[in-house]
Amino acid sequence: AEKMGLDIELLSRKKVLCKRCHGLQNFGTVEQKLRPGWTDEPTLSQEQFRKLLLPLKEKKAVILALVDLFDFSGSVLPELDEIAGDNPVILAANKADLLPSQMGQNRAENWVRRELEYMDVKSIANIGGAVRLVSCKTGFGVSTMMEKAKSLAEELDCDIYIVGAANAGKSTLVNYLLDENNPDKKAAFVGKRRAGNANKYKGSVTTSPLPGTTLKFIKIELGGGRCVYDTPGLLIPGSLTERLTPEELKVVVPKKQVEP
Repeated sequence: AEKMGLDIELLSRKKVLCKRCHGLQNFGTVEQKLRPGWTDEPTLSQEQFRKLLLPLKEKKAVILALVDLFDFSGSVLPELDEIAGDNPVILAANKADLLPSQMGQNRAENWVRRELEYMDVKSIANIGGAVRLVSCKTGFGVSTMMEKAKSLAEELDCDIYIVGAANAGKSTLVNYLLDENNPDKKAAFVGKRRAGNANKYKGSVTTSPLPGTTLKFIKIELGGGRCVYDTPGLLIPGSLTERLTPEELKVVVPKKQVEP
């Protein structure tokens, strides 16, 4: 390293990414053999991901189920009741910041509850269950939602598990929580995002438009002996976004507020 003129101390402070995460974070692409749902690799199979999640029903846990308001039926886990068991479920409806301005919060929450009833999702009625409108990107509604989740975790003496369909926004939520709990990193984000400084805005957990980015449980300390876990997203049969290419996803997924 010295012969190459490299500063070992400086390099040790930089985040090291594997080739897969580098491609996902910087280009939103990944080799097909490394993309869940597009590969025959057993460790990336949906069956393997389900085996990680199903034991949650056997332990005390607060289940934070994330769904995409703009792909609702394609992001509510068919296995949610089985994963949750009798544990409290907080259903976080993501991308609330993109809803039309004329659609009030109560109206949106009522619509979510009706859809869950129509889909026969029963775990939301567990003791402590709730529906919350949030934006994992802007932080809208996240603080109050996490206060409720932490309160339930304290009451049950357990941890919080974020579950949901692939690409529902779980890792984006985790990155928001990490930034909120890290004042130094939050302060470093002051200023405009430009091509030359874009890397400093990337979170600690890899995110991308592609479904199936997270491959295992990722543990985050919340303090007070409590932890929140990001979990692999499950691919839902019939979900259109699962079959789209990275270029198509960038066109289909809304990024600005939708107005009629």
